[in-house]
Amino acid sequence: MMEDHAMRWTSLLSAFCVFVVPAYAQTSGSITQSPFTPMVQPVTGYASYDFAGPSASIPGRDMQRAQGFIASGNFAEADKLLGSLIGKTSSRQVRFLKGVAKLGLNDAEAARRYFEQSLYTGRNGHPGAMSGLALAEIRLGNRDAARDILQKLRYQQEKCGSDCDRAKPLDQAVSVVEKALI
Repeated sequence: MMEDHAMRWTSLLSAFCVFVVPAYAQTSGSITQSPFTPMVQPVTGYASYDFAGPSASIPGRDMQRAQGFIASGNFAEADKLLGSLIGKTSSRQVRFLKGVAKLGLNDAEAARRYFEQSLYTGRNGHPGAMSGLALAEIRLGNRDAARDILQKLRYQQEKCGSDCDRAKPLDQAVSVVEKALI
């Protein structure tokens, strides 16, 4: 039973990373493949709906390295690198990736804190951060909070429709949270 639970979380975390790790590409408006980031199933389309303020405030090379660490499952290295970036920027994107790293390190409490910091008021915002927050809530035993987040994602999905720039990320976020709640 415990092994099944651990395997399920591992597969959910992998799916989560596949869908949301390339957040850096969202701020630049394009997706690029790099040999250092093997998981390249992007969440795209956030030209006006991104995490970061001015991109110059984020050390780009360090962000790419952190994404590469997360994509390869090296959450400890990503966590360390992102920890050094936290003090250098107020970027929501850095906090989002720090949440992903903390979730990968099985620190759901810290993951929840970083995902919340990457969202706007009222736990709204980026679908990847919302789905990450929902996964952290589930790990903490707060299934009702995760269901609430799922409802917010579904509402955004309904308002967005199938042709808005956030349709695919919203679909992916809803799918990840639904699978985690099963």
